[in-house]
Amino acid sequence: MIKGPIYVDKIMAYTDTSFVKILTDIRRCGKSTILKMLINEMKKRGVHDEQISHYNLDSLEYEDIKTAKALFAYLTQPLFSSGKTYLFLDEIQEVNLWEKVVNSLMTDYNVDIYVTGSNSV
Repeated sequence: MIKGPIYVDKIMAYTDTSFVKILTDIRRCGKSTILKMLINEMKKRGVHDEQISHYNLDSLEYEDIKTAKALFAYLTQPLFSSGKTYLFLDEIQEVNLWEKVVNSLMTDYNVDIYVTGSNSV
């Protein structure tokens, strides 16, 4: 059983900081559920839907996005133009060199990033 609210509260303490929030563990242990709980909590705290972007990179929808360059191009198009964008990148290990994308986004854009990754691919 996931003690979600405990994790959500601990992670929310780092919202709007310069840290990338990373949840990693084995597959199917609840990381994606915690991401959804974080999104819901942000909405409760007044973050607008258009400021939130959630991508499940495990989905067939993103099958063609396997390189850092492709991911960067895809993610930067819909960034919220008049404030912070909250990016939720689920199963990021599916993209080669994803760390470069996250670093670049943190450097060049007004984003708060949350990432999950499984340690078994």
